[in-house]
Amino acid sequence: MGLSIGLDTAVKALRAHQLAVDVASHNIANAQSPGYSRQRVLLRPVGLDGSDHFSRDNLLGRPGFGVDAKDVNRIRDIFMDFQARQSMSSQAHYQALSAPIENAEVVFNDPSDDGLSALLGKFWAAWHDVTNEPESSPARVALIHATTTFTTRVRAAHSELTQQRVDLNQTVAGIADEINAKAAELASLNLQVQQVELNGDMANDLRDRRDLLLDDLAKLGNISYAEDDSGSQTVYLGAHELVVGTSARTINAVQDTANAGMLKLQFAIDNDDVSVSAGKLKGVLDARDTALPELIQKLNTFASGIINSVNSLHQAGYGLDNVTGLAFFSGSDASNIAVNQALAGSPQSIAAANGPGQPGDPANALAIANLQQATNMLTGFAASSLVVNETLSAGNTATGVTLAGSLQRGSYSIVASGPNLELRYGSPTGPVVGTATLAAINPPGGAITFTNGANTVATLNIAATGAYSAAQQQADLTAAGNNTLEVEPSPTLYYGNIVSVLGADVNRAKGLSDSAQLLVDHLDGLRQSVQGVNIDEEVTNLNASQHAYNAAAKVISTIDEMLDTLINRTGVG
Repeated sequence: MGLSIGLDTAVKALRAHQLAVDVASHNIANAQSPGYSRQRVLLRPVGLDGSDHFSRDNLLGRPGFGVDAKDVNRIRDIFMDFQARQSMSSQAHYQALSAPIENAEVVFNDPSDDGLSALLGKFWAAWHDVTNEPESSPARVALIHATTTFTTRVRAAHSELTQQRVDLNQTVAGIADEINAKAAELASLNLQVQQVELNGDMANDLRDRRDLLLDDLAKLGNISYAEDDSGSQTVYLGAHELVVGTSARTINAVQDTANAGMLKLQFAIDNDDVSVSAGKLKGVLDARDTALPELIQKLNTFASGIINSVNSLHQAGYGLDNVTGLAFFSGSDASNIAVNQALAGSPQSIAAANGPGQPGDPANALAIANLQQATNMLTGFAASSLVVNETLSAGNTATGVTLAGSLQRGSYSIVASGPNLELRYGSPTGPVVGTATLAAINPPGGAITFTNGANTVATLNIAATGAYSAAQQQADLTAAGNNTLEVEPSPTLYYGNIVSVLGADVNRAKGLSDSAQLLVDHLDGLRQSVQGVNIDEEVTNLNASQHAYNAAAKVISTIDEMLDTLINRTGVG
């Protein structure tokens, strides 16, 4: 009985160390496989269990029964996985946000010789050239050319920023496809893990693949997950179930009625919106719905401020041909700003003079050129109906507003004060900054002037086609959409603020992305120190298993010799 136990023990050792060799070979083969966790054979001695299967040898006692090597465990730190996935979500968020902002910075191409800032400088310089030579045709043609170049770049910047939003919108749909594909594979892996482990085996490689998919999902959005007793995982995207057992919740990209032309993601099962606080999806949505729209709005404000500021003065001046009332710019914002085609075809109509029949008078051109040094600009009314060429009652037109430097940035409300008007800062109940005494305006027009003591605060120029009474003026200017002036810093200063803030935003987003990447790299290094394959260690384990295997084989050979002696050499002759 004793030799048979020893033989059985040696056979178990052969099998155990053969399994150890196989596991080491598997580890070495997958040393570079993404997401792979190194595996270890759990070797345990099979000792006495208190049963009486074998009689006790009073002389020699009872030996153990060899080695048990049934379990092959993967080495993994669950808590470290959780930390790593959180950092992956944050890094993917900041990276997805920083890339579009960096692209937007390239659109403006500042500071550079052909950036918008340089072109704006050339636009003002061209007005100074007209001021120096008001009768010069080349100076006027050069102004038209500089304006055309500048406005073309502004429109191009608006178009490129708008296209970036369209591209990001398509990215949102692509993220939905990625999430659906990974969720479907996770559900399939849940089923496979259950099937394998119900048979008593360890689904190590399937679990590795599932963990790798969770890493990928964490980069798309913030996830949470839990595993039940069967080995199946329930995965949440945000606060909504994404994978439940062997079922995956499909996500659809649908039109967002609250965000015209843009897509949003919904769960097909209940039409709940997908809401995430981190990951690539969060970064893309932040860029598409916040960063880029804000930048486009700033560009529009910049363009409308130039349009209003220049047109307000230009329409009050006279050209060499005595033409007056022409707007210098057409359009209302950055999407359609352009030089007035009437001026492009007739540069002599550029209103450099303050009055008719004064070809050498550069006063109006100088006033426009000095807008470069102004402290403010009018960007429009609160309801986005622009001041220039605002149609009023009885066919009259507001041709523009000129502002005094005392008006700081902000919103100003026009309110009735008896038969007259008050200009209030911030709201209709804010402090009064100017008052206007109204009187009838007759053709060809006049002005509504807000004053503060002896100082003029703002002047609204009116082109009258008929009698325009004080009562009509008050009704028009206190009507919704006409009763609030929006004032920003001068065009040059405002554009400088756009570029400087954009640069700061880019640096901040890149800094957050870089710091998050450092954390991801650090945690990944810690994870690899636990689960990664060390080739030197595996070769050492392989050699150890080989020697143990050889020793077990030697035991069998020895027992075989002992049996040969017992059977063939101890008989009676």
